[in-house]
Amino acid sequence: MKFSRRSFIVTAIGAGLAGGGAMFATRDGNQAYQWRGAALGGEARVVLFNADEATARTALVAIENEIERLENIFSLHRETSQLRQLNRDGRLAAPSHDLVDVLNASLEWKKKTAGAFDPTVQPIWLSAAAGEPISSQVLERVGGGISINSEAVTLSPGASLTLNGIAQGHIADRVTGILGAHGFNDVVIDAGELRLAGRQRRAVGIPSAKVAVSVAEIAVATSEPKSLVFDPRSFRHHLIDPRTGDSPRHWLSISVFAPTARMADALSTGFCVLHHDVVADLVASLPEVAVVGADAKGRIRRYGNLGLLRAT
Repeated sequence: MKFSRRSFIVTAIGAGLAGGGAMFATRDGNQAYQWRGAALGGEARVVLFNADEATARTALVAIENEIERLENIFSLHRETSQLRQLNRDGRLAAPSHDLVDVLNASLEWKKKTAGAFDPTVQPIWLSAAAGEPISSQVLERVGGGISINSEAVTLSPGASLTLNGIAQGHIADRVTGILGAHGFNDVVIDAGELRLAGRQRRAVGIPSAKVAVSVAEIAVATSEPKSLVFDPRSFRHHLIDPRTGDSPRHWLSISVFAPTARMADALSTGFCVLHHDVVADLVASLPEVAVVGADAKGRIRRYGNLGLLRAT
């Protein structure tokens, strides 16, 4: 099952996307270079504008290699990925630095969201996707501890993980770093989680609020229950509260603005299962974060450092 929010586009120096093909012209006559592939189960596309051919091709090869490397760590679709091995065996020796880093970040956000964001939600997610009721046995497999160090990662008995609520953001941040190392410092990365690395302000639309804001040097992640619904009759959706197994209806859509795509990704996932008042309290302790969302009744709610957002 693929998520549309995982589509991945990188544009440099702010030109608009044109048609397909390996190379094409922008509206100002400059050429663009493009790579197409996949990232964590979804289509991926990287487009570089206003670059010379040698620099662009070198950067795109580096990005392709990095995405492939991270797929082999985080993918739930690859039998040989580190995450699949960990879920299968309950223990992974010699984990990569990226896996350790993302797992530690996941546990940090689990703590700060009081368990609303929790990578151990995978058993509930699988049951919900299969149309099965969430049994007490499934709930008992969620919320347990994860032992993490440089030598091994060990799960509690019966536990399994998903990092789909944070790994896409991690990939977007890594791609940003690689592009910067190749001289592309003013970039926009769209992985469902937007990463705007340059100082140039750009307009970002927030469909739930029917507004656009001007932002720079920031990441944006949006979570929407309706983007993947397992059971239309009960509106059983993919954003599940790990503590209860329920698919809450507090939000129609929620967008989080944060310094990194990984942070925005994790917070939008966790916040979407929390009541608006709880989100407001949590955001008050995060000075670099702003939230704009539509609650279940369609009312627009704005929290946090709204100075990050300028009206367009």
